[in-house]
Amino acid sequence: MKYSPSRIVKALHRRFILDPKGHGRPIDKAALDNEYRTGNWAHFFSWDELPRHLVLAGAVHHFYPQPSVLDLGCGSGRLAQLFQSYPFSRYLGVDLSTEGVAQARALNLPGVDFMEGSFETWRPTEKFDAITFNECIGYAADPGATLEAFFPSLNPGGRLFVSHHRFGKNEAQWRRMEEVAEVEASTAVMSAKGNIWDIKVLRPRNAAR
Repeated sequence: MKYSPSRIVKALHRRFILDPKGHGRPIDKAALDNEYRTGNWAHFFSWDELPRHLVLAGAVHHFYPQPSVLDLGCGSGRLAQLFQSYPFSRYLGVDLSTEGVAQARALNLPGVDFMEGSFETWRPTEKFDAITFNECIGYAADPGATLEAFFPSLNPGGRLFVSHHRFGKNEAQWRRMEEVAEVEASTAVMSAKGNIWDIKVLRPRNAAR
């Protein structure tokens, strides 16, 4: 396979500049739709990934008995489905994928709304107690900038809840996120297959306590 000079330059820029700075790797909408349409991401509903979802949902409930939740990168709705076991005042799931949102809506979850939107450009007109990034922050062009962009969408005392698989350049991405947000609590979940997910509760730096 031949590579054009521009592709080589982009690859080198990614490897030596963007990756070390903690930048993510955006995914094309068509590719996202294909993953959901073909069932490649049906594993989100599997036993293997149940623990990380439960920890994330439980973390939100620990801090807020009846929160308003913005579920960014909600995909096919697994986190929202498990959240049915917890009281909430508002739940909005947003995802770039048309197919993912369609599958989420097909769950017919009471009190939950789903809509299409990219967290790179879409911003809510309302505020939330909890904003979750469930296995999606690695697709942000700049994870730190993406977190920061949603700070104004938090209620006073609001928090961000991030689940991020230990894969690729995740450590650099955490460093980038922690430049703009402080870690209030964190844990890790390991599956029987050896996958590890870090789950962290973040607050904007210098946020009033």
